Amino acid sequence: MVAKEQSTWRYFTVSSRFRKVLLLLFMVTLLVAFLYVPRPVQYHINYIRRIVHGEIRTDYTQPHIEIQSHDAETTTTKKNFMFIKTHKCGTSSLVNVFYLLGVRRRLNFVVQKGEHQLYFGANYIKTNGRRLVPPRLNSTYNIQCQHCVFNPRIEHELMPKETSLYSTIIRSPVSQFKSAFSFFGAEGKMRKKLGNVDMDKLINHYLDLTPEPTLNTTVHSRVVNSIARDLGWAGFSETMEGSTLQEKIDAFIQHLDSEMDFVMITDRMDESLVLLKEYLGWNITDIMYLNRMVSSKPKVSMSDETKAKILQYQVIDRQIFDHFNASFERHIDKIGREKVASQVKQFREMREKFENKCFNKSKTVRGPYNSITWQITDYGRNVNLACTFLQTRDVMLTHVITQLQLSQDYEVPMEGGFKMEEIITKIKHDYDNNEELV
Repeated sequence: MVAKEQSTWRYFTVSSRFRKVLLLLFMVTLLVAFLYVPRPVQYHINYIRRIVHGEIRTDYTQPHIEIQSHDAETTTTKKNFMFIKTHKCGTSSLVNVFYLLGVRRRLNFVVQKGEHQLYFGANYIKTNGRRLVPPRLNSTYNIQCQHCVFNPRIEHELMPKETSLYSTIIRSPVSQFKSAFSFFGAEGKMRKKLGNVDMDKLINHYLDLTPEPTLNTTVHSRVVNSIARDLGWAGFSETMEGSTLQEKIDAFIQHLDSEMDFVMITDRMDESLVLLKEYLGWNITDIMYLNRMVSSKPKVSMSDETKAKILQYQVIDRQIFDHFNASFERHIDKIGREKVASQVKQFREMREKFENKCFNKSKTVRGPYNSITWQITDYGRNVNLACTFLQTRDVMLTHVITQLQLSQDYEVPMEGGFKMEEIITKIKHDYDNNEELV
């Protein structure tokens, strides 16, 4: 009996030692991976450094098209740009446009150390305020374009309305809901529960489990009324205790109308960008974009009944969209319908040519979050810097730009450092100094 107990004890002792050895090997593996596998931020900085040093050629470029269009009566005196990046509204493509514009013009971004989003909560000044990357000496912030919940008190401090154009982007509530429903995992959870059923049943079951907006509803969902959430509904509605839901919505829209100079519409992206460039005095080349984070899932139709139910739950987002979609028409009238239509036509022709330069459209590749795109032409050997920049994940670009801004003089603090001025020169050549049209 004693011998058997000793044998059993020896078994557990050996097993314990074996587990310790496995744990040690696992930790060594992690250490090796950390030391020798390039981190994402360093990878993208090193990629730009290779372009700067001529290891990657940039001998085909974006066409140079000039459109003289900035009337004094439509161009504002506001040169800085505050943009609320809403979820599932095509903002991944837009942010890269704003980043590229800022890099070319050496502008300062509102970014936080170690974050790809901005957190402007109630305790912002005590907590996150000190993590903001300061603008370069003797200058101010010029662009804010990351995800954050709109907080006017903080925004007015960082980006004064006297000098900053306030903007955001919204999307038709049915298509925005469908995109968020898939992207944030609600569709997957419903499929696990219900099996292989059609989209109508998935959405209806999800909505049946979701509280319908009522008097005391505070929107925290990433799927239902998420645009209202991004634009600060929760904090605003709490100040109207005792009011009806409709009274809160009406006051919220009036509040947004007074804060936002121009609200873009995802469903009318090209028109939105043309209007934005007019208001800020940008050039047509400043708004060039490539579609990013496009879902690889096939388009699925929904019944009219399901769409009506979505609009019933999207009561806040629906009214926000209806209001600013109507005001969008007034912005077009202000600039001039013929003028906008002409510029949109030229912009689309130019973007298609640029897109054909950037992509091999016979080959598709998968991106992050189940997205899909075309393959960049001759990736890594003959790629245009602008193509690569506009297709890089905005999360990675945020960290790269944070490091560049921390250096204060555009000198990247890394081994074999290089000056941002060289990158800017390369990008400006790709955009502004190319005499050969596509």
